[in-house]
Amino acid sequence: MNPSDGTTPLAVIIPTLNEESALGATLESLFAQTHGDDRVLVADGGSTDGTLDIARSHGAVCVPVSRRGRGCQIAEALKNVDDEIVLIVHADMIVPQGALRAVRKCLDERPDCPGGCLGHRFEPAGRLLRLTEWWDERRARGGMSYGDQGQFFRRALLAAHGGFPDQPIMEDVELSRRLRTLGRPVYADLPVTVSSRRFSQRGWFRTIVANFWIRAVYRLGGPQRVEAVYRRYYRARSTSGS
Repeated sequence: MNPSDGTTPLAVIIPTLNEESALGATLESLFAQTHGDDRVLVADGGSTDGTLDIARSHGAVCVPVSRRGRGCQIAEALKNVDDEIVLIVHADMIVPQGALRAVRKCLDERPDCPGGCLGHRFEPAGRLLRLTEWWDERRARGGMSYGDQGQFFRRALLAAHGGFPDQPIMEDVELSRRLRTLGRPVYADLPVTVSSRRFSQRGWFRTIVANFWIRAVYRLGGPQRVEAVYRRYYRARSTSGS
């Protein structure tokens, strides 16, 4: 294999829970650009709708996970992966054409780079969400990306230095921290399109405040506080109807 030809084996992991309305479009955007030994794994936390049927019909590998929470689901799916590169995709993302090849080339051409992210754009979006995109891009260019920006990493390198964070929430922040200890993450600047449904359901201000609070608690308390943060976050989501 030529290390510069953009064909390094890649696995995509999608954590899901009742995502039948969004998952099909996400998988179509991925399978339109996979090739060779690429694999797409759906790490499902117990969906009761048609999520798994949609995943199978598109050719994804379904990995049932007993522990809910994105980080836990991703960590479980990684046990089934031996690919060199892993890309994490959320179930409501549209991955732009050429993104998988760009991820491969980013890491093939930067042997010291541990990983990075693609970037994101919200749809539909007004001025406040465009401002959020700008701020998130600024942070990602400095090496601190979020899960909805399409994070990717070198699997073996991360596994040798603590592995993927097996925690139900804030796994994206912890992943960024771990990657930064291994080198300088890259910002690929090929933004995925992400549904702005969270902001629509809760409102921009409430969503931003909730995210800030969760990150602050996590930053002060570390991974040992993650279970309490997870319970509080999802209790707030259920009472708000989102």
